[in-house]
Amino acid sequence: MTDIPEQPLLHSFRVFPEDPAAVPKARRLLLSVVRGWNLPLTDETQDDLELLSSEVIANAVLHTTGPCSVTVRWTGVRLRVGVTDTAPGLPAPRSRELYAESGRGLLLVASVAASWGSARTATGKVVWFEVAPAVATAGLDRLAS
Repeated sequence: MTDIPEQPLLHSFRVFPEDPAAVPKARRLLLSVVRGWNLPLTDETQDDLELLSSEVIANAVLHTTGPCSVTVRWTGVRLRVGVTDTAPGLPAPRSRELYAESGRGLLLVASVAASWGSARTATGKVVWFEVAPAVATAGLDRLAS
């Protein structure tokens, strides 16, 4: 692992919901930016970043009609991803039946992210999550912490 950069790093870009490949393109761009920063993230944390960013970007694309913006920021301690869209309603995790095909995304975010939340903005909302450099943990052990 390398030394952890102390200075904040920031990158933002737009996502256009009308593009059928918007979510995978945005996820690849985000991961490329983070890898370029050479942060000390384990493979597991990078996998979590990929999963969580896919979830929050897909939710924004699904629930808004205008462009979304993605901001990824290294705070010096954690990596924070925020997705802003034009839909006014704040998300809330919902209980779903065991075999439901959708509706578990925020439960996943809440279980895997170091921290997450949402806030209203002047034009809609932002949903964010954070991941942190960490030692690798096995399977369900990390979900229990």
